[in-house]
Amino acid sequence: MNKKFFKTEKFKHGTMATVFTAVFIVLVIVLNVITSALADRFPSMNIDLTSQGLNSLSDKALDVAKNAEYKTTIYLLGTEANYKDDLIYANYNLRYSQVANLAEKMQEANPEMVNVEYIDPDLNPQFISSYPDETLTTGMVVVQTEKRYKVLTVTDMFNIEQDSTTGAYVYYSMVDGALANAVHLANLMNVPVVAFASGHSELLTASLRTSMEALFKENSFEVVEFNIMTEAIPENAAVLFIPAPTTDYTKEEVDKVRAYLEDETKTYSHSVIVTGDPNQTSMPNLYALLEEWGIGVESGIILDSDESNVLSSSSGPAYNCYFTNNVNEVFAENGYSAMITINSRPIEILFNTVINGIEVTPLLQTNDTAYVSQSTEASEDPDTGVVTSAAMAERAYTAPDKNMYASYLCVFGDTTVFADTYFSSTAFGNRAFTLGLVQHTTGTADKTLGITINPTATASYDIVMSASVANFVGFIIFTVIIPLAILALGLFVFLKRRHL
Repeated sequence: MNKKFFKTEKFKHGTMATVFTAVFIVLVIVLNVITSALADRFPSMNIDLTSQGLNSLSDKALDVAKNAEYKTTIYLLGTEANYKDDLIYANYNLRYSQVANLAEKMQEANPEMVNVEYIDPDLNPQFISSYPDETLTTGMVVVQTEKRYKVLTVTDMFNIEQDSTTGAYVYYSMVDGALANAVHLANLMNVPVVAFASGHSELLTASLRTSMEALFKENSFEVVEFNIMTEAIPENAAVLFIPAPTTDYTKEEVDKVRAYLEDETKTYSHSVIVTGDPNQTSMPNLYALLEEWGIGVESGIILDSDESNVLSSSSGPAYNCYFTNNVNEVFAENGYSAMITINSRPIEILFNTVINGIEVTPLLQTNDTAYVSQSTEASEDPDTGVVTSAAMAERAYTAPDKNMYASYLCVFGDTTVFADTYFSSTAFGNRAFTLGLVQHTTGTADKTLGITINPTATASYDIVMSASVANFVGFIIFTVIIPLAILALGLFVFLKRRHL
């Protein structure tokens, strides 16, 4: 070979251009591989292209992940590809890649304590059988620690509503809050329990209190139902809810409730919440217990003579649907506006001073335009004034751990104040009041028990590219198109210089 050829301008420029192009292509390929590997290892490197930040963890969810105290495994039921390709519930236009993205970002925030695993139900039937009390299917999420587990279904993470005017469907995501609450719940040392008593044909059935139970669960309370006729009150119950029984309690059942109220071995505050209804029959046994705690339930129904204080309807003002005016000072500072109650019996406070360590205060009171009637027919010239519709009795005690706690008895003349009809609406204060009441009477008001879940609408104009599509597009652009463009440019320069 002629050594002079290596010294020619043709060799120097042409070869250098080719070498430069080849090296640049290799660098681009290596950079793309490294970037892809880092994106898999650190999901936060992936840019969130949704307008609502659906693929970004909220500050609260990030804090929950960082503060996990137990080894926490987030099991995503289904293959990783099906999650990241949005193939799960694809016919409902749900972006299930968000579940994978946020779960992996929680893992990234605390890799020592949080781990994400994909479980294919078809290939891992033994995993499904390890949860005999659950019906686990693809799309569900199981958050597990040594303390307990929490199962999330599709309806816990997504919601679809149809606009009654346009008929269009609106899709809401609750993934961030649902995952955060599940991780938080699984890491709690103790979970407060709300126990609903049954066995007396209660008016507030499970089907009518779905919104209230959902609120408790969202805020890390466990909800159970038991038959007070045949079962003991759950030992770990922080709230005993007696939802408007239609028959009186037996003396034995009343003794159960009394023992629960007077239990000073509980190292947490606990409460009994009793609701009523104007149509209830006489309940001498149960009401005798309430009177021991300074609260009387009177007959009749509370009406309001001022139309501005009642909820209007298409047929005119509903005088038995009134807005409360005064809320107990413990909760007043939280501004529970538009507290609505329906068909309420009047409540009488029997103790004006502390008796046997029990102090009684009003919880809810009407405006001074209200009155008590024996029927729902509005009176022409009623004797009006402030009427109490709910009251709370409180007794403090010192538990064996030497700390001070309290037992509470809350009595409501109305039951539908907790029912779905108005409870689920943000236009009324019933929802916020109930949560505040339960947190106060369980001593959890100052503790971080749960993450408020705010559904986020997913607009149709959001970028809905799945993770696999994004990776494919990235591969085409950075691994194929850009290197080919550089190669073409290098070839063009080489040819131009060749003819110089």
